[in-house]
Amino acid sequence: MDVTLNWLAQALDAFWSYVGPHRNSPDQPFLAFAAGSVVSMLRNYFWFLLVGLVIYALFVRKRGERFSPWAGIRYLLPASVYKTPSVRIDLMMVPVAWVQNFLLFASLGVASGIVQIWLVQHYGHSPLHVPAGVLAVTLQILFTLLGTDMARFAWHYQGHKVPFFWEFHKGHHSAEALHPVFIRTHPVDMFIRTLYMDLGGGLVGGGLMYLVGVDASPTAAGLLVVIGTAIHFMQQFEHSHVKFSFGKRLDRIFYPPHFHQIHHSALLEHRDRNLGLTGGLCLWDKLAGTLYIPKDGEKVVFGASLEELGDNNPHRTFWGFLSRPFIEAFRTLRSRPVGGAQGLGAAGQTAVR
Repeated sequence: MDVTLNWLAQALDAFWSYVGPHRNSPDQPFLAFAAGSVVSMLRNYFWFLLVGLVIYALFVRKRGERFSPWAGIRYLLPASVYKTPSVRIDLMMVPVAWVQNFLLFASLGVASGIVQIWLVQHYGHSPLHVPAGVLAVTLQILFTLLGTDMARFAWHYQGHKVPFFWEFHKGHHSAEALHPVFIRTHPVDMFIRTLYMDLGGGLVGGGLMYLVGVDASPTAAGLLVVIGTAIHFMQQFEHSHVKFSFGKRLDRIFYPPHFHQIHHSALLEHRDRNLGLTGGLCLWDKLAGTLYIPKDGEKVVFGASLEELGDNNPHRTFWGFLSRPFIEAFRTLRSRPVGGAQGLGAAGQTAVR
C-alpha cells in the first residue's frame, strides 16, 4: 500500500510540475485549458461522490418507512435481486464500466472547450462576446449538455434500428433483473456511445460557444464532470425497481428515470420506446415517435425479447455476453434481415427491445 501511494504521489507531482507553469499560459491555450480542467475535475468529483452516497443512504427508502440508513440500503440493494444469474454478469462488468465512464465524463468536460479554442485559432473570435463569469460558464455547460443529449439519442436510436449495432446493444437489454448498482453494457456499445457523446458535446457545444462568443473555461469543465456524475447517479434508477420521477409536468419535458424501465421491457408494446437520457429532453423521443408514458402499476417483463428469456438467453454467461455479439453482428452483414431494419432474435423472431 505504501509503495502504491508513493508511486501515485510521485506521478501527481510529475504531472503538476509539467502542467502547473502552463495553467494560465496564453500561448498554449489547449494545455492551459486541459491542465486547469483536470485540476477542477479532481477537486469537484470526489466531494460530489462522497456527498451523493451519503444522501442515497439517508433518504432513499420505501414510502412510509422510518428514517434509517439501513432501510435505504435494504431498499436499494435487495438480496433477492443480487442472487440472480443475470446480476452476476452485470457485476463482472463493473470494473470495465468504471474506467469507461470516467473516460466519458473527463472527455465530455473538455470536448466543447477544445472545439471552441480550435475554431478561434483558425477563424478568429466571433463578433459576439460573453464576458468570463457565471453566464459564460452556464452557457458552456448548457451547450455541451444539449449536444451530448442529441448525440446520445442518435446513438441509442441507431443501436435499436440498425441490426449490426443492435447486436452489441442487445446485451444491455438481455438483463432479466434491474438494480441500481450497474447494468451490463458491452464494451463495443459503450465505446460507440462515448464517441457519439464526445463528438456531439464537442461539435455542437463548442460550435455554439464559438457563435455566441463564449471562451472555454476549466471551471465549466470541472462542473460538467460533476453534473455528468449527478446524471449518472440518476441513471442508476433507470435500471432499478425504484420509481424516480421529476413530477408529472416536468416528466413531459425532462426525461425521468422511470420512463427507462419501460424501455427494458420485452413486451411488444414497449419495443424501441423511450430512447432518451435521464435529465435530457423528451423532445427527441417526441420527434422520433418513440415516447411512451408509463401507466401506474404497468406490467413489464425485463429482457431482450420474450423468446430469449431464462435458458434461451444468449447472454447467460460472461463469455457469451462478450463474444456472442461479434458473431451475430457480422452475420447481419452477410444477409439482409427480413421485415425491414430491425434485427432478428436468436429464435428467428423479430427481436423485442
